[in-house]
Amino acid sequence: MRVIENLFQHPQGVLYFELFWEKDPTYSIHLIEGEITGDGPWKVGDCSFHILGCNHTHPQMCEMHSFWQQELLQNPGKFRGNEIVEIALEKGAIVPEDHPMNDARY
Repeated sequence: MRVIENLFQHPQGVLYFELFWEKDPTYSIHLIEGEITGDGPWKVGDCSFHILGCNHTHPQMCEMHSFWQQELLQNPGKFRGNEIVEIALEKGAIVPEDHPMNDARY
């Protein structure tokens, strides 16, 4: 089980970034191949994706996510969130038309 920071649709399935992917992008950015199915949880290949709910269903994962959020607020210089879309596009991700990067106002 992993906590995902960002998830993108990809022609071959989904591309996702783990929390703290900046520490080692080689091992923290993944492509899972397969058709996306379901209405939540979703399935791609042999993997299933769930929305992280902090109602005691996954306490360890919620703790990881909370720690990441604290680090993001306290040490924003350690994170490269502005590069995520660029990296995803380089890896072939599909960015929706309504994403802010496709809006001329931004």
